[in-house]
Amino acid sequence: MRAVISVLFLLILTPAAAAEPSPMETSFVGNPLVIINITYDPGPGGDDGFEGEIVLELFLNWAPITVSNFLGLVNQSFYDGIFSHRIIDDFVIQSGDPTCRATVVYTPVPTCGEGGSGETIPFESNANLTHVNGAIGMARGADPDSAESQWYICDEPQHQLDNGNRTLPDDPGYAVFGVVREGLELVRAAAAVPTTNNLDGGDELLPRVGTGLGDRPLYEVHINSVTLSGWVPGPAVPTPAPERIPAALLLTGTLAVAGALGAMWWLRRPAGD
Repeated sequence: MRAVISVLFLLILTPAAAAEPSPMETSFVGNPLVIINITYDPGPGGDDGFEGEIVLELFLNWAPITVSNFLGLVNQSFYDGIFSHRIIDDFVIQSGDPTCRATVVYTPVPTCGEGGSGETIPFESNANLTHVNGAIGMARGADPDSAESQWYICDEPQHQLDNGNRTLPDDPGYAVFGVVREGLELVRAAAAVPTTNNLDGGDELLPRVGTGLGDRPLYEVHINSVTLSGWVPGPAVPTPAPERIPAALLLTGTLAVAGALGAMWWLRRPAGD
């Protein structure tokens, strides 16, 4: 009985091993930081426009293929000048089709939203990467390995998109590869703009058509640029304080210098002194 009590006592006192922090919640040194600069101008009589920067942290160690693909396209300025072609309030804002580009005026071309980079990447899944509010993931077709260049950012948590939460047993979910660290208010503002299924940005939704002009913003949510701005920095290294010389050592050194100067004077004194 005493042995049992002792074991229980040790279990109570022994701290549990700390779980690895999720990258969705904690920044990791060396992760790439990407800035999406967006502008929304509804024109005369429309709602208020907005402009600003969305800062993303990408998880290179957790989704190396997806992050490398995205950064490669960013390096080519692939996303600069296109617009978000699919927006659903309280769900996602989606972009990444190079054909969704306003030439003279913003026109919701039906085929916009079907294009990509032309090169698919394999599906990546990691239990640490989930669809929290502000998560960025890769859009794809029915084939999990069909993602190319289109991506989405979650407006509110969307864990039904996670691996293990899908309705079909062979559906692995969608690949998350980063999260918004700054500018989440811009994601919220973009998600609330009027669309072809939500003409006033309110709660009354029109039936979705599924393809073509469905969920298309009525006014352009323009992506000015997507750029790599740097990497998550490490902790600042404190500058060491100057070393203090002990008083006794300082006095000894002072006396030694004084003695040396006195000796030099004695040797150089004029004759007869």
